Amino acid sequence: MPVRQVAPGDRVVLVDPSLFTAPYDACLSDGLADAGIDPLWVTRHLRPGEADDLRGRSVRQLFYPLSDGANRARGQRWRRLKGAEHLVGLIRLVALVRRVRPLAVHVQWGLIPRVDRLAIARMRSTCPVVVTVHDVEPFNGKDVSPAQRSGFTAMLAAADRLIVHTARGRQALIASGLDADRIAVIPHGPLPVPASSAAVVARADRRWTIVQFGKIQAYKGVDLLVDALGMLPADVRARLRVIVAGEPQIDVAPLRQRATALGLDDVIDWRLAYLDDAAIGDLLHEADAFVFPYRTIEASGAFLMVAGMGKWIVASDLGAFSEAIGHGGDAGALVPPGDVDALAAALAGSVDRHPTRGLGAAITDWPTIGRMTLDAYRQARHQWCAKR
Repeated sequence: MPVRQVAPGDRVVLVDPSLFTAPYDACLSDGLADAGIDPLWVTRHLRPGEADDLRGRSVRQLFYPLSDGANRARGQRWRRLKGAEHLVGLIRLVALVRRVRPLAVHVQWGLIPRVDRLAIARMRSTCPVVVTVHDVEPFNGKDVSPAQRSGFTAMLAAADRLIVHTARGRQALIASGLDADRIAVIPHGPLPVPASSAAVVARADRRWTIVQFGKIQAYKGVDLLVDALGMLPADVRARLRVIVAGEPQIDVAPLRQRATALGLDDVIDWRLAYLDDAAIGDLLHEADAFVFPYRTIEASGAFLMVAGMGKWIVASDLGAFSEAIGHGGDAGALVPPGDVDALAAALAGSVDRHPTRGLGAAITDWPTIGRMTLDAYRQARHQWCAKR
Protein backbone atom coordinates (compact mmCIF):
# COMPACT_ATOMS: atom_id res chain seq x y z
CA MET A 1 0.00 0.00 0.00
CA PRO A 2 1.51 3.43 -0.90
CA VAL A 3 2.60 5.50 2.11
CA ARG A 4 0.48 8.62 2.43
CA GLN A 5 2.66 11.69 2.78
CA VAL A 6 1.99 14.08 5.66
CA ALA A 7 0.62 17.33 4.32
CA PRO A 8 -0.07 20.68 6.06
CA GLY A 9 -3.51 20.61 7.61
CA ASP A 10 -3.65 16.83 7.93
CA ARG A 11 -6.18 15.86 10.57
CA VAL A 12 -5.46 13.66 13.57
CA VAL A 13 -8.23 12.41 15.87
CA LEU A 14 -7.15 12.63 19.52
CA VAL A 15 -9.10 10.77 22.20
CA ASP A 16 -9.43 11.71 25.88
CA PRO A 17 -12.80 10.13 26.81
CA SER A 18 -13.01 11.37 30.41
CA LEU A 19 -11.07 14.59 29.78
CA PHE A 20 -8.47 13.51 32.31
CA THR A 21 -5.79 15.89 31.07
CA ALA A 22 -7.53 18.88 29.50
CA PRO A 23 -4.71 21.43 30.09
CA TYR A 24 -2.23 18.99 28.52
CA ASP A 25 -4.64 18.36 25.64
CA ALA A 26 -4.88 22.08 24.94
CA CYS A 27 -1.11 22.57 24.93
CA LEU A 28 -0.56 19.50 22.75
CA SER A 29 -3.11 20.92 20.30
CA ASP A 30 -1.03 24.08 20.03
CA GLY A 31 2.15 22.10 19.48
CA LEU A 32 0.53 19.96 16.79
CA ALA A 33 -0.94 23.01 15.06
CA ASP A 34 2.54 24.55 15.04
CA ALA A 35 3.73 21.35 13.30
CA GLY A 36 1.00 21.66 10.65
CA ILE A 37 -1.48 19.14 12.09
CA ASP A 38 -5.22 19.83 12.48
CA PRO A 39 -6.28 18.16 15.76
CA LEU A 40 -9.83 16.93 16.34
CA TRP A 41 -10.55 15.98 19.96
CA VAL A 42 -13.07 13.34 21.03
CA THR A 43 -14.10 13.61 24.66
CA ARG A 44 -17.10 14.26 26.99
CA HIS A 45 -19.26 17.23 27.92
CA LEU A 46 -17.98 19.68 30.52
CA ARG A 47 -19.00 19.40 34.16
CA PRO A 48 -20.54 22.41 35.96
CA GLY A 49 -17.83 24.97 36.73
CA GLU A 50 -15.18 23.10 34.73
CA ALA A 51 -12.78 25.19 32.66
CA ASP A 52 -13.14 24.83 28.90
CA ASP A 53 -9.46 24.29 28.14
CA LEU A 54 -10.24 23.14 24.59
CA ARG A 55 -12.25 26.25 23.75
CA GLY A 56 -11.71 27.33 20.15
CA ARG A 57 -10.47 23.90 19.09
CA SER A 58 -12.28 21.20 17.14
CA VAL A 59 -14.08 18.93 19.62
CA ARG A 60 -16.64 16.12 19.36
CA GLN A 61 -18.30 15.20 22.66
CA LEU A 62 -19.12 11.54 21.99
CA PHE A 63 -18.62 10.03 25.45
CA TYR A 64 -20.85 9.76 28.53
CA PRO A 65 -23.78 12.10 27.74
CA LEU A 66 -25.93 10.52 30.47
CA SER A 67 -23.35 9.76 33.15
CA ASP A 68 -20.92 12.68 33.06
CA GLY A 69 -20.85 16.37 32.23
CA ALA A 70 -23.85 18.07 33.81
CA ASN A 71 -25.19 14.63 34.83
CA ARG A 72 -22.10 13.48 36.73
CA ALA A 73 -22.98 11.34 39.74
CA ARG A 74 -21.50 8.76 42.12
CA GLY A 75 -22.25 5.20 43.11
CA GLN A 76 -22.43 1.71 41.65
CA ARG A 77 -25.36 2.40 39.30
CA TRP A 78 -23.57 5.43 37.90
CA ARG A 79 -20.39 3.39 37.29
CA ARG A 80 -22.35 0.70 35.44
CA LEU A 81 -24.03 3.35 33.28
CA LYS A 82 -20.71 4.99 32.52
CA GLY A 83 -19.22 1.64 31.56
CA ALA A 84 -22.07 1.03 29.12
CA GLU A 85 -21.70 4.54 27.73
CA HIS A 86 -17.98 3.95 27.22
CA LEU A 87 -18.84 1.15 24.79
CA VAL A 88 -21.34 3.40 22.99
CA GLY A 89 -18.74 6.18 22.82
CA LEU A 90 -16.21 3.82 21.25
CA ILE A 91 -18.73 2.79 18.60
CA ARG A 92 -19.30 6.46 17.80
CA LEU A 93 -15.54 7.05 17.74
CA VAL A 94 -14.94 4.21 15.26
CA ALA A 95 -17.69 5.58 13.01
CA LEU A 96 -16.16 9.07 13.17
CA VAL A 97 -12.74 7.74 12.23
CA ARG A 98 -14.20 5.94 9.22
CA ARG A 99 -15.84 9.17 8.06
CA VAL A 100 -12.89 11.49 8.67
CA ARG A 101 -10.13 9.07 7.58
CA PRO A 102 -7.43 10.92 9.52
CA LEU A 103 -3.68 10.64 9.27
CA ALA A 104 -3.78 8.81 12.63
CA VAL A 105 -5.80 8.32 15.79
CA HIS A 106 -4.01 9.32 18.98
CA VAL A 107 -5.49 7.80 22.15
CA GLN A 108 -4.54 9.58 25.37
CA TRP A 109 -6.28 7.28 27.84
CA GLY A 110 -7.66 3.75 27.76
CA LEU A 111 -10.33 3.26 30.40
CA ILE A 112 -11.60 -0.30 29.85
CA PRO A 113 -8.59 -1.93 28.19
CA ARG A 114 -10.19 -5.10 26.81
CA VAL A 115 -12.91 -3.07 25.11
CA ASP A 116 -10.52 -0.30 24.06
CA ARG A 117 -8.29 -2.91 22.40
CA LEU A 118 -11.18 -3.99 20.18
CA ALA A 119 -11.86 -0.37 19.22
CA ILE A 120 -8.18 0.12 18.39
CA ALA A 121 -8.33 -2.91 16.11
CA ARG A 122 -11.41 -1.51 14.35
CA MET A 123 -9.82 1.92 13.88
CA ARG A 124 -6.64 0.34 12.51
CA SER A 125 -8.64 -0.79 9.48
CA THR A 126 -8.77 2.92 8.56
CA CYS A 127 -5.53 4.44 9.88
CA PRO A 128 -2.73 3.82 12.39
CA VAL A 129 -3.36 4.22 16.11
CA VAL A 130 -0.91 5.85 18.53
CA VAL A 131 -1.36 5.55 22.30
CA THR A 132 0.24 7.82 24.90
CA VAL A 133 0.94 5.92 28.11
CA HIS A 134 0.72 8.72 30.63
CA ASP A 135 0.94 6.23 33.51
CA VAL A 136 2.87 3.00 32.99
CA GLU A 137 1.15 1.62 36.08
CA PRO A 138 -2.57 1.75 35.20
CA PHE A 139 -4.37 4.44 37.18
CA ASN A 140 -1.22 4.78 39.32
CA GLY A 141 -2.38 1.96 41.56
CA LYS A 142 -5.81 3.48 42.21
CA ASP A 143 -8.47 1.05 43.42
CA VAL A 144 -10.42 0.54 40.21
CA SER A 145 -12.62 -2.27 38.93
CA PRO A 146 -11.03 -5.41 37.43
CA ALA A 147 -12.46 -4.38 34.05
CA GLN A 148 -10.42 -1.17 34.17
CA ARG A 149 -7.20 -2.94 35.15
CA SER A 150 -7.38 -6.14 33.09
CA GLY A 151 -5.86 -6.26 29.62
CA PHE A 152 -3.75 -3.09 29.85
CA THR A 153 -0.63 -4.50 28.19
CA ALA A 154 -2.64 -6.23 25.47
CA MET A 155 -4.36 -2.93 24.66
CA LEU A 156 -0.98 -1.22 24.29
CA ALA A 157 0.29 -4.06 22.10
CA ALA A 158 -2.60 -3.47 19.70
CA ALA A 159 -1.39 0.05 18.83
CA ASP A 160 1.04 0.90 16.04
CA ARG A 161 3.10 3.27 18.19
CA LEU A 162 3.37 4.08 21.88
CA ILE A 163 4.46 7.33 23.51
CA VAL A 164 5.79 7.66 27.05
CA HIS A 165 7.06 10.76 28.82
CA THR A 166 10.30 9.45 30.37
CA ALA A 167 13.12 7.03 29.65
CA ARG A 168 12.18 5.12 32.81
CA GLY A 169 8.66 4.74 31.49
CA ARG A 170 10.00 3.31 28.23
CA GLN A 171 12.09 0.77 30.12
CA ALA A 172 9.05 -0.24 32.17
CA LEU A 173 7.03 -0.92 29.01
CA ILE A 174 9.88 -2.91 27.48
CA ALA A 175 10.11 -4.94 30.69
CA SER A 176 6.40 -5.74 30.34
CA GLY A 177 7.12 -7.38 26.97
CA LEU A 178 6.23 -4.55 24.57
CA ASP A 179 8.32 -3.98 21.43
CA ALA A 180 11.05 -1.43 22.10
CA ASP A 181 11.07 -0.32 18.46
CA ARG A 182 7.48 0.93 18.75
CA ILE A 183 8.00 3.07 21.89
CA ALA A 184 8.91 6.76 21.59
CA VAL A 185 9.86 9.02 24.47
CA ILE A 186 8.19 12.42 24.15
CA PRO A 187 8.33 14.60 27.28
CA HIS A 188 5.39 16.34 28.91
CA GLY A 189 5.65 20.07 28.28
CA PRO A 190 5.05 22.99 30.65
CA LEU A 191 1.50 23.92 31.58
CA PRO A 192 0.44 27.57 31.90
CA VAL A 193 0.18 29.08 35.36
CA PRO A 194 -3.32 30.53 35.87
CA ALA A 195 -3.43 34.22 36.69
CA SER A 196 -4.04 35.27 40.27
CA SER A 197 -7.31 37.05 40.96
CA ALA A 198 -7.44 40.76 41.66
CA ALA A 199 -8.32 39.91 45.25
CA VAL A 200 -4.85 38.53 46.03
CA VAL A 201 -3.01 40.77 48.49
CA ALA A 202 0.15 40.50 50.52
CA ARG A 203 0.08 37.38 52.68
CA ALA A 204 -0.60 37.97 56.34
CA ASP A 205 0.80 34.61 57.47
CA ARG A 206 4.59 34.90 57.20
CA ARG A 207 5.32 31.22 57.83
CA TRP A 208 7.10 29.30 55.07
CA THR A 209 4.22 28.01 52.96
CA ILE A 210 4.49 24.64 51.22
CA VAL A 211 1.71 23.62 48.84
CA GLN A 212 0.51 20.26 47.55
CA PHE A 213 -2.32 20.68 45.05
CA GLY A 214 -4.38 18.72 42.56
CA LYS A 215 -6.94 15.95 42.84
CA ILE A 216 -6.34 14.10 46.10
CA GLN A 217 -5.67 10.44 45.32
CA ALA A 218 -3.94 7.65 47.23
CA TYR A 219 -0.87 7.54 44.99
CA LYS A 220 -0.13 11.23 45.63
CA GLY A 221 0.97 10.45 49.19
CA VAL A 222 -0.89 13.01 51.30
CA ASP A 223 -0.77 10.45 54.11
CA LEU A 224 3.03 10.37 53.79
CA LEU A 225 3.11 14.16 53.97
CA VAL A 226 1.02 14.15 57.16
CA ASP A 227 3.26 11.56 58.82
CA ALA A 228 6.41 13.43 57.74
CA LEU A 229 5.11 16.69 59.23
CA GLY A 230 4.31 14.82 62.43
CA MET A 231 7.99 13.85 62.73
CA LEU A 232 9.28 17.43 62.68
CA PRO A 233 10.44 19.12 65.87
CA ALA A 234 8.07 21.71 67.33
CA ASP A 235 10.36 24.62 66.42
CA VAL A 236 10.43 23.56 62.75
CA ARG A 237 6.66 23.04 62.64
CA ALA A 238 6.16 26.51 64.03
CA ARG A 239 7.85 27.94 60.94
CA LEU A 240 5.71 25.99 58.47
CA ARG A 241 2.28 26.27 56.91
CA VAL A 242 1.31 23.44 54.56
CA ILE A 243 -1.67 23.82 52.21
CA VAL A 244 -3.26 20.64 50.87
CA ALA A 245 -5.67 21.70 48.16
CA GLY A 246 -7.80 19.86 45.64
CA GLU A 247 -10.89 17.79 45.02
CA PRO A 248 -10.81 14.57 47.08
CA GLN A 249 -10.98 11.33 45.12
CA ILE A 250 -10.53 9.30 48.32
CA ASP A 251 -11.93 9.45 51.85
CA VAL A 252 -9.93 12.23 53.52
CA ALA A 253 -11.47 11.83 56.98
CA PRO A 254 -8.70 9.43 58.13
CA LEU A 255 -6.06 11.88 56.88
CA ARG A 256 -7.55 14.73 58.85
CA GLN A 257 -7.95 12.56 61.94
CA ARG A 258 -4.31 11.50 61.68
CA ALA A 259 -3.23 15.13 61.32
CA THR A 260 -5.20 16.10 64.42
CA ALA A 261 -3.71 13.21 66.39
CA LEU A 262 -0.22 14.43 65.42
CA GLY A 263 -0.99 17.99 66.53
CA LEU A 264 -0.94 19.43 63.01
CA ASP A 265 -4.19 21.40 63.02
CA ASP A 266 -2.25 24.68 63.09
CA VAL A 267 0.18 23.48 60.42
CA ILE A 268 -2.04 22.01 57.68
CA ASP A 269 -4.56 24.18 55.85
CA TRP A 270 -7.03 21.78 54.18
CA ARG A 271 -8.74 23.18 51.07
CA LEU A 272 -10.75 20.21 49.94
CA ALA A 273 -12.68 21.30 46.88
CA TYR A 274 -12.45 21.50 43.11
CA LEU A 275 -9.96 24.20 42.11
CA ASP A 276 -10.87 26.42 39.19
CA ASP A 277 -8.22 28.48 37.42
CA ALA A 278 -8.68 31.50 39.68
CA ALA A 279 -8.32 29.38 42.82
CA ILE A 280 -5.19 27.71 41.44
CA GLY A 281 -3.69 31.06 40.49
CA ASP A 282 -4.29 32.44 43.98
CA LEU A 283 -2.96 29.28 45.61
CA LEU A 284 0.27 29.28 43.63
CA HIS A 285 0.73 32.95 44.52
CA GLU A 286 0.70 31.95 48.21
CA ALA A 287 3.33 29.22 47.87
CA ASP A 288 6.97 29.51 48.87
CA ALA A 289 7.62 25.89 47.91
CA PHE A 290 5.81 22.85 46.51
CA VAL A 291 5.74 19.21 47.59
CA PHE A 292 4.91 16.11 45.52
CA PRO A 293 5.29 13.05 47.79
CA TYR A 294 3.96 10.66 45.15
CA ARG A 295 4.22 6.88 45.41
CA THR A 296 4.27 6.47 41.63
CA ILE A 297 4.14 8.79 38.59
CA GLU A 298 5.61 9.36 35.16
CA ALA A 299 4.76 13.01 34.53
CA SER A 300 2.75 15.31 36.76
CA GLY A 301 0.73 18.14 35.27
CA ALA A 302 0.77 19.96 38.60
CA PHE A 303 4.57 19.80 38.69
CA LEU A 304 4.88 20.98 35.10
CA MET A 305 2.62 23.92 35.92
CA VAL A 306 4.87 25.19 38.73
CA ALA A 307 8.30 24.07 37.51
CA GLY A 308 9.01 27.44 35.91
CA MET A 309 7.95 29.54 38.90
CA GLY A 310 11.38 29.61 40.52
CA LYS A 311 10.25 28.04 43.79
CA TRP A 312 11.80 25.20 45.77
CA ILE A 313 10.32 21.75 45.06
CA VAL A 314 10.35 18.63 47.20
CA ALA A 315 9.35 15.54 45.21
CA SER A 316 9.67 11.80 45.04
CA ASP A 317 12.55 10.47 42.98
CA LEU A 318 10.32 9.37 40.12
CA GLY A 319 9.75 10.03 36.42
CA ALA A 320 9.76 13.66 35.34
CA PHE A 321 10.61 14.83 38.87
CA SER A 322 13.94 12.99 38.66
CA GLU A 323 14.73 14.10 35.13
CA ALA A 324 14.03 17.79 35.74
CA ILE A 325 15.11 18.36 39.35
CA GLY A 326 18.09 16.01 39.51
CA HIS A 327 20.23 15.39 42.58
CA GLY A 328 22.34 18.53 42.53
CA GLY A 329 20.38 20.27 45.28
CA ASP A 330 20.13 23.46 43.21
CA ALA A 331 16.46 23.27 42.17
CA GLY A 332 14.84 21.16 44.84
CA ALA A 333 15.12 17.94 46.79
CA LEU A 334 14.30 14.40 45.67
CA VAL A 335 13.37 11.71 48.19
CA PRO A 336 12.85 7.96 47.79
CA PRO A 337 9.14 7.23 47.22
CA GLY A 338 7.43 6.29 50.48
CA ASP A 339 10.40 7.28 52.68
CA VAL A 340 8.77 9.38 55.41
CA ASP A 341 12.05 10.09 57.21
CA ALA A 342 13.65 11.48 54.06
CA LEU A 343 10.51 13.48 53.29
CA ALA A 344 10.53 15.02 56.77
CA ALA A 345 14.18 16.03 56.38
CA ALA A 346 13.51 17.53 52.95
CA LEU A 347 10.54 19.54 54.25
CA ALA A 348 12.61 20.90 57.12
CA GLY A 349 15.44 21.69 54.72
CA SER A 350 13.16 23.57 52.35
CA VAL A 351 12.62 26.51 54.69
CA ASP A 352 14.00 29.69 53.14
CA ARG A 353 15.49 27.73 50.25
CA HIS A 354 15.37 29.18 46.75
CA PRO A 355 16.56 27.50 43.55
CA THR A 356 19.82 28.58 42.00
CA ARG A 357 18.97 26.73 38.77
CA GLY A 358 15.77 27.24 36.83
CA LEU A 359 13.95 24.20 35.51
CA GLY A 360 12.88 25.80 32.23
CA ALA A 361 15.81 24.41 30.28
CA ALA A 362 15.00 20.89 31.49
CA ILE A 363 11.43 21.01 30.16
CA THR A 364 10.71 20.59 26.46
CA ASP A 365 8.60 23.31 24.79
CA TRP A 366 5.35 22.51 22.99
CA PRO A 367 6.48 23.33 19.43
CA THR A 368 9.24 20.75 19.87
CA ILE A 369 6.77 18.28 21.35
CA GLY A 370 4.47 18.90 18.38
CA ARG A 371 7.25 18.03 15.95
CA MET A 372 8.23 14.95 17.94
CA THR A 373 4.61 13.80 18.01
CA LEU A 374 4.25 14.36 14.27
CA ASP A 375 7.31 12.18 13.81
CA ALA A 376 5.59 9.47 15.92
CA TYR A 377 2.58 9.71 13.60
CA ARG A 378 4.84 9.34 10.57
CA GLN A 379 6.54 6.31 12.06
CA ALA A 380 3.18 4.79 12.97
CA ARG A 381 1.85 5.36 9.47
CA HIS A 382 4.96 3.81 7.92
CA GLN A 383 4.62 0.71 10.13
CA TRP A 384 0.86 0.52 9.49
CA CYS A 385 1.27 0.74 5.73
CA ALA A 386 4.02 -1.89 5.77
CA LYS A 387 1.63 -4.40 7.34
CA ARG A 388 -1.16 -3.86 4.83
